[in-house]
Amino acid sequence: MSKALITEEEYRRFENIIFKVWRVYEFGENAFTQAETEHINKVFDQLNAEHPRECKIIVRHHLKRVYYTTMAREQGVSEGYIRKLAKNGAYYFLQHYDDK
Repeated sequence: MSKALITEEEYRRFENIIFKVWRVYEFGENAFTQAETEHINKVFDQLNAEHPRECKIIVRHHLKRVYYTTMAREQGVSEGYIRKLAKNGAYYFLQHYDDK
């Protein structure tokens, strides 16, 4: 299996953004401006259009707190493969996020 496309530093930045999104999703604590919220929604729309599997994994794991092992069992693949898809999804997310 090949390596994920994202570096650890980039993945940490992705996790920080998604943590803020999770706080909005879970608690309604909005740390974003209206423009940032619209941009993130657009990024998720683009990600879902281009990489729907990776997008679903990101949403389920980071926002809905579903374990990678659960998703792997549901899809009949290894947990490592799901983790790689999630990291690649983070890479694609950041590409769209940084491309304003």
